[in-house]
Amino acid sequence: ERWLMTYRRMRKQELSIKIKPTNSSSNILYEPDFIFNDVKQYLEKKYPDELVIDSQEKVGIDFFTKKMLNNENFTFVKYGDGEIICMIGGKGENCDHHPYSDKLAKELEISFVKLLKFYDDVYLAEWIDNLVKTRESYINVNGLKPKFADYECFLTLKENLSDKKLLNFYTLIKNTKRKKIVVGPKKLKKVTTMLEIDNFVEVPIINAFSDYERVINELVQIGVDNDNIYLLCCSMMSCLICSDLKEMNKEITLLDIGSGLDPIFGERTRPKQPSEEECVKYFKNLLPKDHTFQKKKNAVKLLNNISSDF
Repeated sequence: ERWLMTYRRMRKQELSIKIKPTNSSSNILYEPDFIFNDVKQYLEKKYPDELVIDSQEKVGIDFFTKKMLNNENFTFVKYGDGEIICMIGGKGENCDHHPYSDKLAKELEISFVKLLKFYDDVYLAEWIDNLVKTRESYINVNGLKPKFADYECFLTLKENLSDKKLLNFYTLIKNTKRKKIVVGPKKLKKVTTMLEIDNFVEVPIINAFSDYERVINELVQIGVDNDNIYLLCCSMMSCLICSDLKEMNKEITLLDIGSGLDPIFGERTRPKQPSEEECVKYFKNLLPKDHTFQKKKNAVKLLNNISSDF
């Protein structure tokens, strides 16, 4: 095994208390240390030298929306099952057919520690899977204390289309005057008009990591400037870009979007994604008036090819 597996055993009693605001517009937990310090001081005074008190921050899209409104930088990064399997020396490829390799595994390990150890504005996407204990072991071995975020908060899923929170967030992205860069495959090129993106850096749709040097050099040429916003849709390589760009400039915003934009442009790559029609209806105020359905475009192209054969 690449990792030293050390699971945290429960040898003493432990009590976990959840604290969350009664409504999403509340700012009471926007700076959670204030609440935590109040609770900690009270308990330490009441039970001196009897308790070890710690906290675990978890945030969702409301938190990130407030960050965007306040023009505050942050990093949202996903180390999902594919990344974890690669990091522990797995063979094969992830669900998007990006291959694992020893080199990628090593770079993912390095980036994982760097991001979660040296920056206080990095949020790790939390997910429930049979590999969570493996991830927790690596966190414990390296003495990390990540801040967690809702794994699906930026994804275009049917559940997220039930309210306007996702729409409001991407509307803020579109309307901001900050420089915006998307790193993703050619199929997502239309996002440049949808969100008024300044630069689009194309990556291979399969094995994006094979072109990593060219991609990072192109990003450097564009300029890793203060308050840049990066939307990353390039599989496991997104984690490495987050780490490398963050090392160049801490004052930037990095969003590991993953497959979040796929269904908007006619490709459902995950089970819970809505249809293209549902996406267009939801995001209609962001899409250009001449936006065409990708499925319809593909159907017309297929018909034209069939016609030319006769």
